[in-house]
Amino acid sequence: MTQKTLALIGATGRTGNEVIHAALAQGYQLRVLARDPSKVKVHQDVQIIKGDALDQASLAELIQGADAVVSCLGPSGINQSLKQAKQSAKSWLCSNSTKLLIPLMEDAGIQRLILTTGASLKTPKDKNSLFMRFMLNKLAPLILGEMCHDRQAEYELLTQSQLDWTYARCGGIHFDAKQDQLKVSTTRFQGGKIHPKKLAHFLIDQVTQDKYKSEAVFIASC
Repeated sequence: MTQKTLALIGATGRTGNEVIHAALAQGYQLRVLARDPSKVKVHQDVQIIKGDALDQASLAELIQGADAVVSCLGPSGINQSLKQAKQSAKSWLCSNSTKLLIPLMEDAGIQRLILTTGASLKTPKDKNSLFMRFMLNKLAPLILGEMCHDRQAEYELLTQSQLDWTYARCGGIHFDAKQDQLKVSTTRFQGGKIHPKKLAHFLIDQVTQDKYKSEAVFIASC
């Protein structure tokens, strides 16, 4: 059987690093985009492309020969400083990167795109309680500002594309979160924490699974 290749964006964060481990453990080859290649562990099955997620040429090089794309892209410093993350989000990093990526993938004939996002992303299928709708869709955007608006714009781009995409909606990504059970729903918030390892394995599993295609799922391991 031919070894499959994944293209990974956002590889140097806590989730991206776990995605690399999970993908290699399942026998994938990886093409990894990094502005600083020294932050990616050297491995014979990992090819590092030095570049930026907002650079079309870098993205085009990244996806060459890939069977699917996984994106763990997010505002820089989001796990250390809300102020720093909000400043980073002013560039609308995620939606602008995905806006470049979608036509590149369509032209290359790559259908599968798996991404991470925050739990505040709103979709027409959501059936949360009145309290959770207030917390996620009213209060969170007030606190997070352009981080939420950026992700909502990215979601709209995905729904208008021809790709088979899956969005993993997460609360906080923490190493102190539980690992024993993964909770997933297409309609209801599942909890405020997820362990990076559990998230990484979910993302990699979606490469070969159809259940959540064209879905933005709430996911947690609290």
